[in-house]
Amino acid sequence: MGLIDRIDKLSAEKWQAYGVEKGLSVEQVQALAELLKDEQLWQKSPHMQALFALLEQVGLREWVCYDATIVRGLAYYTGIVFEARDRAGEFRAIFGGGRYDNLVAAVGGDSFPAIGFAMGDMVIALVLEKFGLVPNLAGSAAKVLVTLFSETLLPNSLALATQLRQAGISCELFPTEQKMARQFKYADQQRIPLAVVLGPDEVAQGLVTLKDLRTATQRQLPQSALVDAIRQAL
Repeated sequence: MGLIDRIDKLSAEKWQAYGVEKGLSVEQVQALAELLKDEQLWQKSPHMQALFALLEQVGLREWVCYDATIVRGLAYYTGIVFEARDRAGEFRAIFGGGRYDNLVAAVGGDSFPAIGFAMGDMVIALVLEKFGLVPNLAGSAAKVLVTLFSETLLPNSLALATQLRQAGISCELFPTEQKMARQFKYADQQRIPLAVVLGPDEVAQGLVTLKDLRTATQRQLPQSALVDAIRQAL
């Protein structure tokens, strides 16, 4: 399996030398190479014949081909393994996985057959960029970002966010203490139109600063008037 896994990672000469190093003769390595090239070899397997028949029935046959060189690196697979790639073969596998009947039992659970796969986010991003399909995401559903002035004021900001949520206003609470400019930038990137600042001066006076990121304007107002002000601004 290790030799097969390296067939597309080494030159033909180095791959043959690696096979000989592992104990095969030159003739055996060459015979293996020819076997792996046979894209119709699946027809000799009743199990694979049944699989391709099912793929035909659900309209997916044109998207699937047999490739004997796919060797998944983990040892728990018990059946078919697979990878998804772009048709031009420009990128690494977008995702890969397979059938594993014994994995759940091996980690202490009941015997349960399963199939799964893992995806590579970097490869997906590269494929989407190539074909101009990077989605224009809608951003956060929140209408207000409650900023965090400092860790000591976290209880105050959390209470304010709770107040807004109880009033039916969708909001996010910024999770860490960072510069205000960075918090405002985050809100802008997430298309959150309003931000609330609650610093020590505001807390001492019972005030809050409401910033409209759409117009880059802000004003101070009593915390008790915040909900109505946000509703008007939205």
